Formats: sequence, C-alpha cells, structure tokens
Amino acid sequence: MLSLTHINIATIILDTSAVIIACGILGETRFMRRSGRKADVLFFRLLLLTMVLAVSDIGGYITENRADPLLVKIQLFSMSLFYLTFVVLSMSWFDYCLYKFKNEQREPEGGVKAVHIPGMITFAVIILNIFTGIIFQVDDRGGYHRNFLFIPMYLVLICYIAAGFVMVGKYRTVRKKKLIPLWLYVMPVLLSIVITFFVGEVSMAAIGTAISIAFTHLGTMNEVAEISIRETGQ
Repeated sequence: MLSLTHINIATIILDTSAVIIACGILGETRFMRRSGRKADVLFFRLLLLTMVLAVSDIGGYITENRADPLLVKIQLFSMSLFYLTFVVLSMSWFDYCLYKFKNEQREPEGGVKAVHIPGMITFAVIILNIFTGIIFQVDDRGGYHRNFLFIPMYLVLICYIAAGFVMVGKYRTVRKKKLIPLWLYVMPVLLSIVITFFVGEVSMAAIGTAISIAFTHLGTMNEVAEISIRETGQ
C-alpha cells in the first residue's frame, strides 16, 4: 500500500479539482457540443486533454521515491504521458486560438504547418526520452530527475501557450471586447508554471490549465453575447 505525504495529497486534490472542473464544464456546455462548431470541438478537446494531464500527474506524484520496480515503471509511464499530453494540449490551445481569434473561425488550410514542427519534434523527443532519459529520468529508487532538455521542452510549450494568449489579446483590442481583463485569463496558467518551476513539490499544471481554458472560452463567449445585446439595444 502506498503511503502518501502531504505533498502527494495536495497534488491529488489539485489534480482531482482539475478533473472535476473539466467534467463540470463538459456537462454544463453539452448543448454546445451538439452544435458541431469547430471552436466548440477544439474547446472540448482541450478539456479532455486537461483531464488526461491531471490523471497522469497523479500517477507520477504518488509513485515518486518508491523503490519498487513496478512503481518505477508506472512513474516513468505517467510522467511520459503527462508531458506528451502537455505537448498536444499546448498545440491544440494554439490551434483553438488561431481558429477562433485570429482566423475569425475561417477554416485553415489543411496539412502540417511550420508552426507545428517544434511541437512535433518535442513529442518525438519525449518518446525518445523513455529510452535515453535526455529530458527526465526515474532512477531505481523512484527518484525523479530533470535533465538538460527539460527547460527547452518547457520553452516550446510556453511559446505555444503564450502565442495563444497574444492572439486573444490582439482580438480583444481590435474588436474592443475588453469586458474582462486579459490577466484574469492568463493568471491561473501563469501561476501554475511559476509554482511548478520554483516550488516544484506541488503540481498545479493541470488545475491552472483547466481554469485558464475555462475562463478564456466561456469568458470571451459572454463578452460577445453582452456586446451583441448592447448593440442590438442601441
């Protein structure tokens, strides 16, 4: 039986909260899912990826520092899944913002875009890491260690996330949709990244991502609706 520390318990609570938030939004916006609109489809994909991120994060934390061969393998699998999901989530977030805010919901051209290449390379390197440990590794005692490609990997993820928020900011500036300050959207994911890097013991990646995604999608929808009501009433 696993013995959990207060750090493990805190992480489980935060990640479980992320899953609950994602499930709640999925349930409350199910009518949007039936519409078939691409923006909503991309949004639901982000929520599902956030749930996978949270579950894999739990698996990585509760098996850390356990000198058991099976738990070591589970931790390596969980953390690999966590980072692979984070790559796909970051790229999906970029695509969501590109479609909804920059292209104004016009269908983009098909095929692989140059902007996706860094993410695809990062995805491949994470798979390679399972056999080489060039990003992170798990030792025989279940200890988690970051290696020299860890920071470059996160820089790629941060660039995709930041680029998405830049598109949101430009859209709101041009369209005068500023009812909710942009920093409220950015703060949860920014706070989670800072805590992950500078505290390290408690993971807030999933909960921060879930809240930022929810704020951005539902918040901008409310802004558009309220502005339309104002314009109609004039």
